[in-house]
Amino acid sequence: MSDDANLTDFAGRGDGAAEADDDGASDPEDGALGPDDGANPDDATDAEPETPTFTYTSTPDGAECAACGTTVEKRWYAGEDGTAENPDLDPDALVCPDCKVW
Repeated sequence: MSDDANLTDFAGRGDGAAEADDDGASDPEDGALGPDDGANPDDATDAEPETPTFTYTSTPDGAECAACGTTVEKRWYAGEDGTAENPDLDPDALVCPDCKVW
């Protein structure tokens, strides 16, 4: 005898799964999704996924912090808040972790 089992071997075990009628249809009253419920591949949008936004960069040889001038390997984008010392700093400026407003 094989260890393989068919899905029908597990029908009616009372584990909360939908029980099928004799014709194989699920009872809509049990809360289970039927063949027409849930996600429909035809409903997918043609929109492109968002491009990830990088928040920091690493320069092995070091690069200058736009706020304090210190040479560091890792710099983060200043963001909308700028830095503690310079809140008007360009959001795209790369700053060291000491200058970054977290």
